[in-house]
Amino acid sequence: MKIIKNTDSLYPKRLLTIENAPKQLYVEGDETLLNKQAIAIVGTRMPSEYGIKVANEFAKELSNQNYCVISGLAQGIDTYAHMGAKCGKGKTIAVLGAGFNHIYPKQNTKLYQDIIEEGGCIVSEYDPNEEVKPENFPKRNRIISGLSMGVLIIEARYRSGSSITAKLAIEQNKEIFCVPGNIDKPTSYIPNEYIKNGAFLVTSAMDIINYYPIKKEEKNIDEDYKELYQYINEIPISSNELCKLTNLSIASVNERLIYMEIEGLIKNVAGGYIKI
Repeated sequence: MKIIKNTDSLYPKRLLTIENAPKQLYVEGDETLLNKQAIAIVGTRMPSEYGIKVANEFAKELSNQNYCVISGLAQGIDTYAHMGAKCGKGKTIAVLGAGFNHIYPKQNTKLYQDIIEEGGCIVSEYDPNEEVKPENFPKRNRIISGLSMGVLIIEARYRSGSSITAKLAIEQNKEIFCVPGNIDKPTSYIPNEYIKNGAFLVTSAMDIINYYPIKKEEKNIDEDYKELYQYINEIPISSNELCKLTNLSIASVNERLIYMEIEGLIKNVAGGYIKI
């Protein structure tokens, strides 16, 4: 387990921009995923067969296109989103509403372990011994939306946890994507209402992928540069930050950055370097 404080270079840069960002995060698994391109998937704890199918398919395709899929390890849509994503290139991030020693629901303990073992990441703002408390779950939703570039809603009831996540995402200036549902189903209320009010109606993961004008696939690069390249994404990062993350000298980092810029892998912008 690692503790990442909001003053550390590995602290998720998207979280720094949200209101009431956690001062520190407890992290298990691959912490570098916290700064990768990511989409949150949320929805009901009691999905239909259609909702299960859609959550799994969207998550799998997003992950295969090198996006991280973020969700809350809850029963239902969260579970199937994690399952669909965890074997892809983008991996998955689970944000908990309790400490690592109190996984909820208990039946997802194996999924929690699988996510870590298969290269994903588990995050909580709570001490590992923090027990399950109902009031902590709405609070953790700001982290789910905060870590993401946008939120996908699949089947959610009126006044649900997903509606809280969507409201937080809007406050954080994140995009909302919704899969439309049958108007006779209570779990279609939130996605259909958000679509009526301007959210993006999506029928495939490619609708989300095509929305963001960023690089979707990792390019083939020399082994000597992969260590550095993995820390560069769509959020600018400075050469000094890269030195801290890799333990390389500033001269070595700058040499690699020049090579990658010449090769068209990265671009020097205000604030540092980004992938292109």
